[in-house]
Amino acid sequence: MTIENMVVTLNRVPEIRAIVDSGTDWTVLFGFVLTAVAVFAGAWVSVFTYKRTARNQVTLAKAVAIKESRQAWINELRNTCADYIAAIGLLQVHAQSKMAHQVFISNIDTHDKSVAANLMASWEEEKRRLLLSAYSLSAKIHLLSNPNETAFKELIVKVQAALKDANSLDNGVFDRCGEIVEMAQGILKTEWNRAKQME
Repeated sequence: MTIENMVVTLNRVPEIRAIVDSGTDWTVLFGFVLTAVAVFAGAWVSVFTYKRTARNQVTLAKAVAIKESRQAWINELRNTCADYIAAIGLLQVHAQSKMAHQVFISNIDTHDKSVAANLMASWEEEKRRLLLSAYSLSAKIHLLSNPNETAFKELIVKVQAALKDANSLDNGVFDRCGEIVEMAQGILKTEWNRAKQME
């Protein structure tokens, strides 16, 4: 077959149609809306979780700070009560040895009046120093106490009574010191339990 014998005939021109559909493709639209909802929901969950976590961390940080502050306060109250009892004991010993000291000074006074006067002055100065220390510690216990709680009110009454009796020759001041220790132990135990529970 040669090229000459080949004839191509064209009976009609092919039709070319452009299909333009102006309708809504619901599948694509639903997919887009679903994606947008997923993005917004994810962002909202992230923001909500972040805020809740931040709020919880702030609450925990405050609770820890309060616990540490309460523990420091408990330690300070314990140390102040112990120092106060020591100061009251020294005042009591000082008061009880007053008569022996006066006999000693009167013996020295017969030999040297200026030495006796200096000894008496140093004795009185020591008494003032001990009293000031006891008053200072008493005031500190007052300041560390909660005036709204009964246990603290009772502790303050015992502290004041011990200070009042410390200058006398009454030996009951050591009993009062024992009562202060017992009351302070109860208060410290209660406060320690509050600190453990982060109240």
